Amino acid sequence: MRHFDIQKPDLDLTRQMFNELEKDLRSDKIDLGIGIYRDENGEAPVFKAVKKAEELLFKNEISKSYKSPSGNKEYCENILDLVLGKKNINDRNNKIGSIQIPGAGSGLRIAGELIKNKIKNKTISVPNPTWGQQTFMFQKAGLNILKHSYYDAKNNFLDFENMLKDLNHLKSGDAVLLHGCCHNPTGSDLNLEQWSLVANLCKKNGLLPFIDLVYQGLGNGINEDVLGIQKLVSIVPEVILTVSSSKTFGVYRDRCGLFSVITDADRVTSQSLETMLSEIARELYFHPPDHAAAIINILLNSETLKDEWLFELSNMQKRIVSLRQKIGKSFQEKQQSDFFSFLKNQKGMFSLLPISSEGIIELRKNGGIYLMPDGRINIASVRESQIDYITSKICSLKEFQIRKL
Repeated sequence: MRHFDIQKPDLDLTRQMFNELEKDLRSDKIDLGIGIYRDENGEAPVFKAVKKAEELLFKNEISKSYKSPSGNKEYCENILDLVLGKKNINDRNNKIGSIQIPGAGSGLRIAGELIKNKIKNKTISVPNPTWGQQTFMFQKAGLNILKHSYYDAKNNFLDFENMLKDLNHLKSGDAVLLHGCCHNPTGSDLNLEQWSLVANLCKKNGLLPFIDLVYQGLGNGINEDVLGIQKLVSIVPEVILTVSSSKTFGVYRDRCGLFSVITDADRVTSQSLETMLSEIARELYFHPPDHAAAIINILLNSETLKDEWLFELSNMQKRIVSLRQKIGKSFQEKQQSDFFSFLKNQKGMFSLLPISSEGIIELRKNGGIYLMPDGRINIASVRESQIDYITSKICSLKEFQIRKL
């Protein structure tokens, strides 16, 4: 008897793409799929401020003993302050429970377990489209998953009117996934007025917002990117929030994030919420790694290092905006139309290019250009020197030649 005599598993389209990318030996292949920021040299740079904070950690660290399943509490306080602001934190007065987590994926799974165990409908509605890993994690937690309108893929704009209609059809006790900023994969974000409308709808209809914040600082700026979240938290009685520090601090491989529950329930305290979340975390991984959290604390607690980090982050954001403008202009020149102008107005690392599956495979095979299977392009991985080549290859696809006629 053999317990592991299993057939070779079928890979989904995303994993197939990554396998092909890894096996592709062409030196000039272009990876626009993996969600990391790269500079003009094609490197994923370490923030200089992060490196300086890490050197201080190495110099002064005296122990590598375990922390509790709730992780680094100082990190949680620092990140909450960065995201919610002092007013929201003070207004909630001991009604926010937070734990440190190992990156974005764990936050999604904790949210899934929390909704399954504590929310009566065990249902979450996700934007259509959304990042595939979100849906995957919710499925693994056993949630019932619905989809609400979010993006008009035919005309390339945020479909807010139909989003509100779909949210109005949800039942009291359903959860709603909201991207904090820089929507993945579309780059289309709610404005402040739209955040307010969604918040009031959630409050009126008894919906529970779950905010997934991954790209703070890469849209409009470190403070501007969370104004919508702050507005929602000021309106809705209960909110779930998860934050990833991977992109904002460039600590991808060190896995660091935050998970919070915000409420106004009378009997609840921060401690009781943290205990509840720690018990869920203990079933999944027990202890989060502390290295990145400790580095981020040093950075945020030093005025000099924080200013240096903010300057570096701002330069990244400005470069992404510049790349969007230049890519959009390059498409415009080659197509002699404004069809790709939506790229200039969207936010953050990603946009969704309206390319067929056949076109994506052709780009991969004949151009060495790797997009995600749904057409998502990572703007933040494009080098200026590659723009003309990338846009030329895309515009040479048969489907865009037909569009041009």
